[in-house]
Amino acid sequence: MKMTVADYLGQVTGDQVASEEVDKTAAQAQQKTTLKTAIQYVLGQFAQGTLGQYVINVKMKKGDPVVVRFEGNLINVPLAEAERLDVKLLDEGPEYPVNLYMVMESADVNKTGLRIDELANDTDQGGSITTLVSRAQEWVAAHLADVATARA
Repeated sequence: MKMTVADYLGQVTGDQVASEEVDKTAAQAQQKTTLKTAIQYVLGQFAQGTLGQYVINVKMKKGDPVVVRFEGNLINVPLAEAERLDVKLLDEGPEYPVNLYMVMESADVNKTGLRIDELANDTDQGGSITTLVSRAQEWVAAHLADVATARA
């Protein structure tokens, strides 16, 4: 899927982003079935021409829950910060591919409290879901471990 900056901002500010939210334990959040559901949900929204977001509220053994999101965006900026997509970052005219990003928010994930990495660009999105799930599983496990270590 491709979008112009104006189309993207129109969906985000127009509250047209399809969203699903679940609560999971840290162990459940790392399971392939959970991650496959999240990835397929967002890619399914892309197939319909809309942005999607799948939110996993991860209950940790210690401290506040960690928020893990799978979401579409034009660049590695969380959907919640869509206003940052101004002409300083992207030109308004051309269409850009919508990529699938993994986002983790927690004061303990790093100094900024935010981690965002690309899971699938427009080419990867048509590939193996198993590959995407494996990448996501490694990413979620590593960063939840970082949070747990920081809290210990």
